[in-house]
Amino acid sequence: MNLLETTGLPLFWNLWVLALTLGSLVLFAMLALGSLSRATSGDSDEREGDGPMQEHRINGVRQPDTPAPRAWGILALATLAAALILLLGAAG
Repeated sequence: MNLLETTGLPLFWNLWVLALTLGSLVLFAMLALGSLSRATSGDSDEREGDGPMQEHRINGVRQPDTPAPRAWGILALATLAAALILLLGAAG
């Protein structure tokens, strides 16, 4: 007789890992969608270099604060979709 099987711990740990995984995926989706919405606001010609100037502490170089490229956001959403497919495949 195994003590862990009679106390229901495997179900607890399955639900714990599922909750942590889904929570992480939701936060990742919010981050990816937020970066996509920032990258698509305004015209691309006007958007480039319009942010406030940021100075690096190490070498003193000043450069505009520009959003991440749109392709990075699309790749992030593709990664999220692959993670959900793998999660559903592991559950079934």
